[in-house]
Amino acid sequence: MPLPSRRSARILAFQILYQRENLGVFEETERTLFLFAELKQKHRTFATILIENTWENQKNIDQAISSNLSTWRQTRLSNTLNTILRLSTCEILMKELDSKIIINEAIEICRHYSDEAATKLCNGVLNSISKSMNEGRIKALK
Repeated sequence: MPLPSRRSARILAFQILYQRENLGVFEETERTLFLFAELKQKHRTFATILIENTWENQKNIDQAISSNLSTWRQTRLSNTLNTILRLSTCEILMKELDSKIIINEAIEICRHYSDEAATKLCNGVLNSISKSMNEGRIKALK
């Protein structure tokens, strides 16, 4: 069964952000990933917005993640989990969709790219971030 288009866009954004964080920015590789992604233009645009907002706001996003990790330090998280958390936190802070949808999508991506322990941690942190947003302790992205 094919993946929902927005999930495919999120996976593409995850892959590019993971590459940027771990290898650097390689525009040719990013263009190739976009070229081979079977996405409609509106989903390519969505992926681009997620990538750029996450990349440009990484400091604020990391602050939100760190303040919602109860017994962990962000530097101890795997690169995979960190990238998924950054991408999903960015989307929560953009406030365009219900955070429950974003969290569910993050969990599904985490299940595919990581293990069960990371998936549980991802769920807990993102739920905490969503609650913090609702209580006004974290500000939305502009």
